[in-house]
Amino acid sequence: MAATVGLGGIALFVLWISFTNGHKADCGNKPADIEFVLDSSGSILYKDFRKQLIFTQNLVDIFDVGANKTRIGLVSFSTKVIPEFTLGEDNDKLEIKLKVETVKYQGGRTNTGEALHYVRTQAFPVGGARPNVPHIAIVLTDGMSQNLTYTEQEAAAVHAQGITVFVIGIGNKVDEKELKAIASEPADNFLFTIDSFDALQSIKELLAVRTCKVPPATVAPPTQPPVSEEAILYGDAHCSPAMPVEIKMAFDTAAIGTDNSKYIMRFIAEVSDRLNLRESHSDVETVTTECAAKSLKDITFGTGHDRNNIEQSMADTTQGFSSTMRNLRLSFKRDNNRKKIGVMFVGETLDAKDFNQAIRESKRASFMGIQLFVVGVGGPVNNRQANFLATRDNQVFFATSYDSLDYIEGPLLLRICSLT
Repeated sequence: MAATVGLGGIALFVLWISFTNGHKADCGNKPADIEFVLDSSGSILYKDFRKQLIFTQNLVDIFDVGANKTRIGLVSFSTKVIPEFTLGEDNDKLEIKLKVETVKYQGGRTNTGEALHYVRTQAFPVGGARPNVPHIAIVLTDGMSQNLTYTEQEAAAVHAQGITVFVIGIGNKVDEKELKAIASEPADNFLFTIDSFDALQSIKELLAVRTCKVPPATVAPPTQPPVSEEAILYGDAHCSPAMPVEIKMAFDTAAIGTDNSKYIMRFIAEVSDRLNLRESHSDVETVTTECAAKSLKDITFGTGHDRNNIEQSMADTTQGFSSTMRNLRLSFKRDNNRKKIGVMFVGETLDAKDFNQAIRESKRASFMGIQLFVVGVGGPVNNRQANFLATRDNQVFFATSYDSLDYIEGPLLLRICSLT
């Protein structure tokens, strides 16, 4: 165990004697909410991931679990953040341990920033977390995060929200500077660095004792963490539109095909998850043909929590680009004060008749105050047509193919979030 733990051998021996005599960290019946945040990235061997789960089960054993006592939640993260079970979902210690046992190994990237975003917006949302109890996150990781800037920004926002963060860095690939940014202060109390997953059991009692000393959360007024353009363009950072927006994304599945429609729906899911929709009082919906509803079933949504909106907004449209544009325009509500944004996907050169009708629809949309974005996909797209249809020159994006749409995800997000 690294020096950051800060207790000498005698103190640890005394703690060990105390726990072996049955004085477990029930925190004197003091309630708390504890969210475990487990790294499930590809740098962790499966056998070591299992050791994380055993460590978590052993910690759950130590606490006095109950609806009005200590509540436990768990989220795993790699490329995606997966809520395994939420705080208060189950208050039976044995059932919680069984749920921990079934957590699946993911593999993938180390998206720590996204996991911290989940902790502050979903596990302990402002106004929705249990009051007058400590709000605690216990983060286990074996490596550097995918995006250091985004991780540090989210960590600062988590701390500002009154959430106490314990961090356990495992192995020699961790970035101690990053771990210190994630951990609450002082780091000597909240940061553990250990050599291997086998050493996890050596710190469980000390960690339990320190969680019992955490005071009830004092939530500061919510502030949105600053996000760099680089983190949005090239990373996984979230952003908030400058004002409430109503976003409609439209495409013709009959023209594009079911397989390509799946790529578009996955792209919409990713964009939706990275927009702070609740915080900005915004939403994302689709305008498309009926067969898109079937392709949506294969798409995994993260923490954006707008899947229902997207599914419910599925509407039958007539074939043809201009007809899809018309349905997009008519889908907007006239009686709200949100910024209206329409995103049209096109994968071909339009014939003269369809293009002229689309130009008329573009002008009508502009008259209604709708900002039109155009996403052209593939070689057959006519760049000149796309630029004519968009409201502004900087609202046109091109992808070489449907399976490479993720390359324009960051630029589109940045443009939407900077609209005023």
